[in-house]
Amino acid sequence: MKLATLPIADWFIWLEAWAGQHPLLGAAAYILLTILATAAMLPGWISMMLGGLVFGLTMGLVYAMLGIVGGAAAAFLVGRTLARPWVERRIAGNAKLLALDDALEEQAFTIVVLTRIALVLPFNFLNYAYGITGVNIGVYVAGTAVGMLPIAGFYVYLGTLANDMSQILNEGANIGSNVWWAAAVALVAIVAVVLTVRRALNRALRRQLRESNTL
Repeated sequence: MKLATLPIADWFIWLEAWAGQHPLLGAAAYILLTILATAAMLPGWISMMLGGLVFGLTMGLVYAMLGIVGGAAAAFLVGRTLARPWVERRIAGNAKLLALDDALEEQAFTIVVLTRIALVLPFNFLNYAYGITGVNIGVYVAGTAVGMLPIAGFYVYLGTLANDMSQILNEGANIGSNVWWAAAVALVAIVAVVLTVRRALNRALRRQLRESNTL
């Protein structure tokens, strides 16, 4: 199914037109819609690119970060309260998430930042999964903001290169050759961080297994 056929496509197309006529209200509506889309586990790159398309690079990045981090915080709180039983069932037996919880006890802020940059686990589900860990919400929000900043910046920039929302939804935005250098740098950075995070998670997992065997 193409993204352009999903119901959310109509919301974003409407928001693109409406925000151009009502800048302040449009910004508030965009942030709210991004929060809801993130909490609903919808693709985040759409809203981030929309931010660049409608509001430009600087303000688009500011609004996108408010929406993405706000949505992540909302999912975190829901995962810690209302949806806790569902999240616990979903992560039961998941070695990576169990190791992640163990690693958070020692380097919570660093682990949150690295898991956001590296995307070793799905961003949207990880928002809920973090809710049942012991991480403090302040540390979680700060780590999410720092980790998502380069990713949001990249997608918002791509959004500034699109002509309209339909081009983004059809995955046909013409990013041009001038952005490939940024993509290459981002790829190298992400690979480096992925390796770092995986080593940290593997160490935590091995430690957890050793402790379990000694019980």
